[in-house]
Amino acid sequence: MGWQIAIDGPAGSGKSTVAKAIAKRLNFKYLDTGAMYRAVALKGIKLKIDFSDEKSYRFLENTKINFECGKIMLDGIDVSEEIRSVDVSNYASLVATFGYVREKLVALQQAIASNDNVVMDGRDIGTVVLKNANLKIFLTANVSERAKRRLKERVEKGQDCQSLEETIKELNDRDYQDSHRKVGPLTKADDAIEIDSSDLCIEEVIKKIISLVLERGYRMENLEQKNEILEEEVKEAEAPVEETSTSETAEENAPKYRELQVVTGTVVEVIPAQPARKVGNKEFKAREEKVLIELEDGQEGYLSKKDTVGLADDEELFDAFLEGDKVEVAIKKIFPDGGKFVFSTALVAKRKELEKFEEIVKERPIIKVKVVKNAPIGLLTRYEDFSCLIPKKPKSLLNIPEEELDALAGKEIEVVPVRVDYSRIRIIASQAAAENQKAKSAKKAFVDQLEVGQVYDGVVKNIEKYGAFVEIGNGVEGLLHISELAHDRVFKVEKVLNAGDSVKVQIIKLEKDHIGLSRKSLMPNHWADYTEGKEVGSLVSGKVVDIRDAGITVELAEEINGFLPKSEFSWNNDAVIADEVKVGDELEAKIIEIDNSKKRIILSKKQLTENPWLALTCKVGDIIDVVVAKELEQGFKVTYQGVSGYLSKGSIRNHENEVQIGAELKVKVRTLDTQKGRLVVNLNDAEEKIEKENYSKYMKAQDKISNTLGDYFASLKNRK
Repeated sequence: MGWQIAIDGPAGSGKSTVAKAIAKRLNFKYLDTGAMYRAVALKGIKLKIDFSDEKSYRFLENTKINFECGKIMLDGIDVSEEIRSVDVSNYASLVATFGYVREKLVALQQAIASNDNVVMDGRDIGTVVLKNANLKIFLTANVSERAKRRLKERVEKGQDCQSLEETIKELNDRDYQDSHRKVGPLTKADDAIEIDSSDLCIEEVIKKIISLVLERGYRMENLEQKNEILEEEVKEAEAPVEETSTSETAEENAPKYRELQVVTGTVVEVIPAQPARKVGNKEFKAREEKVLIELEDGQEGYLSKKDTVGLADDEELFDAFLEGDKVEVAIKKIFPDGGKFVFSTALVAKRKELEKFEEIVKERPIIKVKVVKNAPIGLLTRYEDFSCLIPKKPKSLLNIPEEELDALAGKEIEVVPVRVDYSRIRIIASQAAAENQKAKSAKKAFVDQLEVGQVYDGVVKNIEKYGAFVEIGNGVEGLLHISELAHDRVFKVEKVLNAGDSVKVQIIKLEKDHIGLSRKSLMPNHWADYTEGKEVGSLVSGKVVDIRDAGITVELAEEINGFLPKSEFSWNNDAVIADEVKVGDELEAKIIEIDNSKKRIILSKKQLTENPWLALTCKVGDIIDVVVAKELEQGFKVTYQGVSGYLSKGSIRNHENEVQIGAELKVKVRTLDTQKGRLVVNLNDAEEKIEKENYSKYMKAQDKISNTLGDYFASLKNRK
């Protein structure tokens, strides 16, 4: 069992940020359980499921969610940024209410925690997932602070944003859902330690939790040294982009002054310009006019004409500044040797001009900037007279390969301003957001022109049990349901299509965001073409393609087969199909069944003629004339008036030589069942009956009553 840290709390309380940092410093595995539910929500959105139906989440049977190098992977794809969108957030809490979903994910989370040292954050980690965690934290903050954090996070990542009021409402609704859901509600574990981060910086929260970890008995070699190194790395990475921290701890550790900082000073004197001159052997360079300004703590600096805003070409600094004036300036340059600062009022004006971008940022327009340089911190650009930075961190802001950045110098690219960095008098922009907006606009324009009946050459993006998602253009995907793959029934999508395949499809349904596609509508419908106008009783013909004990398969048309059961081949039950037809023969038959749902046609050959059994004129005991048709193992097959009968070998004693194929015999009907098609005859019985009948006739023909049986046989001998 590993060492476990469980961090619970409401949305926006900083759980993920803190948990990641602690995991990194302690060399623990970080498991963001909330991200797992977000991943489920993201896939549900892509599959267009009914989020209120628990059965819709059965796609988890074939879904893989795991963590690699701090990234959450959904079916092998990094979705760490994508799951943080507003749409995903709105569905994530609903997803977590279903017992089936939680059962799947909790089992996965517990399995990971059983073997590793983990930091896990979510809504019910301490109460459900890790009930026996070594340390449980309940991290919270007031809703206003949480909303600001959530809004800032989305802006920096170039995601769609709401107003602060809307974000507060979103979090209030989320809190209610999380705390009132039936399965795994958000509650504080009895043994959890609550930390309110409303007025704490991230570093303070991290240190407090790590101290608790150490108090609980966890030890790690060189932990303090490791923390110091990590802190320096974080500072270096964040310094170019992040605003200056306003926390008390940060203020104590930060230098008092920094370049581009706006300060207020007092004019000490205006130093007039001096031409170049030579005094004795010493030469003095020309000096421009400048203003000496002193800050409250005695630090001094100079303001030159070129850095002063609002001066006409013919005006002097002496005309604009008087000794004792209070003036707001920006620190343009700080010399490392402790010399006087270089001040600028032009930068102050520029900083104030940046305020207009606050409204622009809210509108998130696409603007064109000119690339100046590829710097380590990001792409330096200019917009009009303003400096503009596209940071390389987070990666979601710049979607251009590193090897291509140097070649962009001097070129224009499109970006979206995401915030104003007053501390460095510049705009922070996102090139990736501009791409996303253009893609969304192109996607919307594409969707708006879609109509039922249009045909597209699409590409299969994803395969599911129930069908395939096909991109038809501009990132727009439609569902090609398994029932629309082909006219014949398809049991497995992969038998027809695979991811990456090109496929021609037709739009058959447009309903809100759902696009229904069909492949079979563009394919020949052999079944419909053949069956049109045909019904039970129709006469058809085809080629015999298979003969089996059960019956005959007949090819009626291209890709259309009919089946003729053995029972429908002949009125005689003992008929042997192979004796009468062979593969390749043309066969005429009557349709006796058409099943459109199963695409099945049943044929009959015997129904082309009347049932000869019903036309028989004989009865049991009659003497009839039959023809020997075939020798069988125990007897012979005989025919009579179009039907076949059976003559056993036991019934032909003393007449074996007379019974030959094709021979005509007089036989007696022993069994006759016209309903079951059964006729059994006997040769010996027929002979005895004939003899008796002849004897009776002979006796009637004699006048003498003394005639005997011997006389009768003598007469027969004489006839021969």
